[in-house]
This record gives sequence, C-alpha cells and structure tokens, in this order.
Amino acid sequence: MTQEPVTEVSQMDEKHSATETSHVLALSRPSRFDQKLALKLDLYLLTPMLFLNFLSLMGRTNIGAAMVQGLPKDLKMDAMKVFISVTIPLVPLILFEVPSNLLMRFLERKYNFSYMRYLSLMTALLGLVTLGQGFDQSYSALLATRFLVGVFDSGLIPGCIFVCALYYPLMHLQWRVSMLMVANIGSNVVGNILAFGIAHINSSNGYKGWRWVFIVEGCLTLAISFACLFCNISRPETASFLTEEQKGIIATEVEARTTTVGIVAEWKIFLSNGLNYIWAACYVLTCSTTYSVAIFAASFVKAFHPHYTTPQVQGQVVPIFIVSGIACLLGAYAADRFNHRAGFAIAGYLITAIGFIILRQPKTPAPHISMLGLYFVSIGTFVSLPLLYSLPMINSATPYQRAIAAGFVIGIGNVGGFASSWLFRTSQAPHYNEGMTDSLIMTLVALALMAFAWVYITIANKRLDKNSTTEAGSVDGKDGLVVRRYRA
Repeated sequence: MTQEPVTEVSQMDEKHSATETSHVLALSRPSRFDQKLALKLDLYLLTPMLFLNFLSLMGRTNIGAAMVQGLPKDLKMDAMKVFISVTIPLVPLILFEVPSNLLMRFLERKYNFSYMRYLSLMTALLGLVTLGQGFDQSYSALLATRFLVGVFDSGLIPGCIFVCALYYPLMHLQWRVSMLMVANIGSNVVGNILAFGIAHINSSNGYKGWRWVFIVEGCLTLAISFACLFCNISRPETASFLTEEQKGIIATEVEARTTTVGIVAEWKIFLSNGLNYIWAACYVLTCSTTYSVAIFAASFVKAFHPHYTTPQVQGQVVPIFIVSGIACLLGAYAADRFNHRAGFAIAGYLITAIGFIILRQPKTPAPHISMLGLYFVSIGTFVSLPLLYSLPMINSATPYQRAIAAGFVIGIGNVGGFASSWLFRTSQAPHYNEGMTDSLIMTLVALALMAFAWVYITIANKRLDKNSTTEAGSVDGKDGLVVRRYRA
C-alpha cells in the first residue's frame, strides 16, 4: 500500500517530463512576461489582495486600541484574561491555514467558486465578527468572537501567496508578496490613527469608544470585502481578463507541474522535503520579532522617552513602520533583480541582530541610540519575513504542494506570536532586557538555519548538475525521472 503512491509519482514524472523540458527551454531564452502583463496582473489581482490584507491585520490587531480605551475595565478582565483575549486568534491561525488553502482549491475545482471570491468572503465574515465584537457584553463573548477572528483570518495571507505564485514568474514574485507585507505595515499605521479618532466618539446609548473601534472598522471591512467579491479570479487558464496569448505566456513562464498522482502522494512529497521544516522554523523565529515590533513598539518608545505624551509616542512609532515598509520593498526588488532570496534574508537577520545588541546594553544608552536600535530591529525583520513567503512557493513543484506550503509555513509561524507575548512580559518593563537577549538568540538561530538552507541547496544542485542533461530548471535523475532543482 505504501509503494503505490511512489509508483504513481514515477509514472507521472515520466509523463510530464516534456512539460518540464518546455519550462527549461523557456528559461533559456528572454522572458515574454513583460511589464505590460505584470501591470495588468497587478491591477486585476494584486490590488484587491492589498485591500484584503490591509483589512485582515486591522481586524486582528484593533483589540490593542480597544484595550487602551477601557475594554478590560468594562468586561472585568485581569492581566491573564487580557493576554488570552489577545492571543487566542493565533490558535485557529495555526490550525486552519493549511485546511483553508486546500478548501479554497477544492471549491474552485469542484464548484467553480473562484479563489478571489473565497478570500473576499472570508474577509467579509471577518468584518462581521469584528462588528459583533462591538456588542460583546462579557469576557466569554469576547473570547468567542476573537476565536472566530482567527478562523476567518487564517486563510487570507497563505491564500493570497498561493494565488500570486500561480500568476507571477520567479523574477516577479517577491515584489508582489512583499507588497502584501507593506499592506500589513500600512494597516498598523492607519489602524492606530483611525482608532485614535474613533475612540473619541460618544453616544447617548452609553457605547464607549472601544466599542466604536470595532463597529466602525467592522463596517469598513464589510464594505470593502463585498466590493472585492466582484473580482472573479481563479486559475490563470480561466482568467477572463487575460488574452489567450497572455495565458500561454503565464503557463510557460510560471513553473508549476499539474499532476494526478493523488493527495497521499502529494503530501508524501511535501513532508519528505526537509526544506519545508527549515522555512517553518525560520518563520516562527522571525514572526516572534514581527509581533514584538507591532505590539510593543509604543512601549519601547515610551521607555526611551518617559516624558512623551501618547500622541508624541505615536508620532515616533509611525516613521518606524514607514521606513520598514520602504526597506521591505527595496529587499524585494533586489531579490527579484538577482533571482536570489536567502542572502537578503540573512542580511535582514544581521540588521535585526545589530538592533537587539544595541537595545540589550546593560546601561541604557541615549534615547536616540535606543531608537536607532529599534529601527534596525524593525527594518531587518520586515526585510527577512516576506522572503519566507516566496521561498516555500518556488521550492514546491505542483500547485497542490504550494497550497500546502503556504498554509504550513505561515500557520506554524504564528507560534511566534505566542513567543513574543512571553518574551516581553510586563514584569520586564520598561526596558525588557531579558526579552531583548532572547530575541537576539532567536534571530541568530534563524540566521544559522537560513545559511544552512542556502548551503544545502547549493550542494544539492551541484550534485544534480553532475548528471544533468538540461540547462536549467530540472535535471534527469535516477531512471530518467525529472528532479526539480531547489532555489535559494
């Protein structure tokens, strides 16, 4: 029974060797994927995804603004209840990201329910739950709605990355997935500003500002996600906005083998690839820093400048995210330009490590030095993290494996959210020296894992080159079967 899938894989490898060869030939000549086609995809595909990602993170993190406006007092929450309510969405985010991607793919194949409509529907349900949080009257009701926030938010980022990997060639993919990260960064900035304005709403029915944060942002999410439902986008070969020539270009330029080896064989191939576990481990370690910056940036700035008012603190936090967004896009441009990612991820980890070294000094440095360290941490993190979006995609052979990879790596990575909450405990305030030390260690471990993956890929590809009969993209392995080359 265990031998059957392996036989099927072998048969399908032989059957599709011609397809792989066509990809190899495509790689050996100039790309036909021009700027006009890229801009067309950006308009029809990337634009709605940016809006959905913007709304997604805002729906997950707006509880922070609600906490400041009196939510714990009204619902009688102590410190542990606050911690649980903030982190409970991470549970479904870890559990449901792979199932969500597979469900999205199943609904499209079986019922012609498009990928974009699925993602828009999930975001609309997220908006509905966010709206419902404004009417919570008890801690248990808040926990229920927060859990549902994680359920409906779980499929968005891996779903968007999976769809992007179907349309964009390797040389164009990193910029697009990094744009999704920039949408998340923008959500941090705009969400805080919006929440600050909404919180001053007072109504005669006794609804306080924190309730209006959920109500207004929930209505906004519903409105935009319903508009995105009209974007009926699925696989490239069914896209009505593409010409037949453009569909052919995408089919040639985007390397993804369509096979019928069966679900068991697809899972076996994915789980036997050790690189997938390295990407997931790196994502966990990097994600802990990302959550730390997003959640504790204001607390860090307040520690550096104890006499700052809340608006002054926010005025210092916003530029951190703006500069990080610019650095994120610069890293993505360089990765696409050189068709390489691991080295730029390592550079990001080095920048992050320098930042933590500055922040963990035994004697508190001058405020401007501490701010420089915080900038380094944020910049390095947002350079490295989106590179971990694309690495699993470009090292997965089939669309089904890419659907698994996107959910697996990002889902497991959300464990980093729990880690950040424990690393920076309130008992360590205001300087969080222990948290800085632990985060430095985690960053260095991520750096070492990425370096190991880079070396492993280099050695594996050189080994394949010894028996290669093709120029790029794949080589002939044992018994004449096609073996994919890894990419760093």
